[in-house]
Amino acid sequence: MGRCTYFVSSIVAALAAYAGAYAYHNELYGMPTWWWKARLPDSVEPLDVADTARLKQVLFSGEPWLIQCYSGLPYAGQWLPAPFRLNPVFVESLGTLRGLVRGGTLDCEQTLASNKTLASKFGLVRRTQPLLIYAGGGDRPRQIPSASATSAYGVTAWVKPKAEPRVVAARSQKALLQACAGRRACLISRLDADSVVLEQLARKFRTVVIVAIGAESSSSLSWGRGEEVGETLEEEEAKHFGQRTSLLRADPDAPRPTRKGAKPPPRMLQGYSGSEDLPSLSRFVEGALAAEATEGSVRVELPTLTSREKAKPPKKQKSSAPSANDNAERQAKRAKARAEKRKKEEAEAAAQAEARKTLTEAQQREAERRRREQMASEEAQASNLMEDIDDDDDDSGAGGEEEEEAEDYDADDDDDDDGSDVLNLDE
Repeated sequence: MGRCTYFVSSIVAALAAYAGAYAYHNELYGMPTWWWKARLPDSVEPLDVADTARLKQVLFSGEPWLIQCYSGLPYAGQWLPAPFRLNPVFVESLGTLRGLVRGGTLDCEQTLASNKTLASKFGLVRRTQPLLIYAGGGDRPRQIPSASATSAYGVTAWVKPKAEPRVVAARSQKALLQACAGRRACLISRLDADSVVLEQLARKFRTVVIVAIGAESSSSLSWGRGEEVGETLEEEEAKHFGQRTSLLRADPDAPRPTRKGAKPPPRMLQGYSGSEDLPSLSRFVEGALAAEATEGSVRVELPTLTSREKAKPPKKQKSSAPSANDNAERQAKRAKARAEKRKKEEAEAAAQAEARKTLTEAQQREAERRRREQMASEEAQASNLMEDIDDDDDDSGAGGEEEEEAEDYDADDDDDDDGSDVLNLDE
C-alpha cells in the first residue's frame, strides 16, 4: 500500500511540474498579466494608451524611448502571449543603451480615442518579433526593421546614432524653421556649433532643440519687433530681444495650422543676457520650461535668420603708367626694367626664328636628297625594263622565221605528194 501511494504521489508531482512548465511557456495558458507586470525591471516603464498626455509626451517630446510593442495576435510563432512579457533582445538592448534611451512597454492593439490602434496609425509590421519602436527627436515614431530587431547588437547599431544628442547648426531661414517650428522648445544661441557648453545642454535637455546660428558677424536675427520696425516696447518686453541666447516655446493658445505648408503659429520668447556657462544656462532653461506659458515671456512670430556673407576685396588693377607720386629714380628703375624685359623678349624671338629657319633648311636638304634617290631608282628601273623588251623582241623574230620555214616546207611536201613517189613493191 505504501509503495502504491509513493508511486501515485510521484506521478502527480511530475504531472504538476510538467503542467507548470507548460503554463509558463505556453502562449494561451501563461501566467496572468499582473504577474508579468510585477516582474518588469526598473528600466522599463509600463505605458497605458488611455493616458493620452503621457503617451504624447513619450512619443513626441523628443526624449529618446525604446518601446516594446505587444501586438496581441494569436497566430503561430508569435513570441509574446501576454502584455508585459519582455523579449531578451529588448532587455539586453536597454542594458547596452543605458543612459541614452528610456525603455517602455505598450499594448499597440488597444484602441485610441480616434478609434485607431497604434499599430495601424504608425503602420507597424506585426509579424516582426520582437516588435520594437523608437521615438525620439520629436519625429514620428519608427519601427525597428526586422533585420536589426533580431539581436541586441542590431538594435543598438540602429538606435544609438539616432539617440545621440546633437547641436543643430542653422545658417539659413529654412534650417531655422525646421528646427524651431515643431512641438519642441528651441534654444537659439550665438555660441559655436562645436561648443562644449551647447553639447552638454543638448545631452541634459533632450526635449529642447539646441540651435547654433553663429556669431553676429556671420548672421543676423530679426524678430520684427522693437527698434527694428520703430516700435516702442515696454521694458519687460524689450529685454527679450537682441540677446545672444533666446528660448522659444510653443504657445498653447495659438491655433494649430490646418493645412500643410501654413505659417507656423506664434511662439513664446524668453531672452537671456547672463553668463554663457553651463550652470547659468541650465538654470535659465529649467526656469523657462517650468514657468507657465505666458509667465515672463512675450508672444512673437518666428524670427528671420539672414546670413552675412563677407564681401571679397576688389582686385587691384596694375597700371603701367607711373603715378604722380613716383619720383624720378623710381621711374628710371621702371624704365630700365621694361627695356631689359623688351630686349630679352626680342632675343628670345630672334632665337626662335633662327631655329625655325635652320630646321626648314635641313628639311629641304633631306627632301632634295630623297627626291634624287627616288629619281635614280626610277631611271634604273626604266633601263632594266627597256633591256627586257629588246630581248623579248629578238627571241620572237627568230622563232617566227623557223616556224615559217617549217610551214613552207610542209606545205610544199603536201602539194608534191600525189602518190607517185610511193615505192612499188612489185617492181
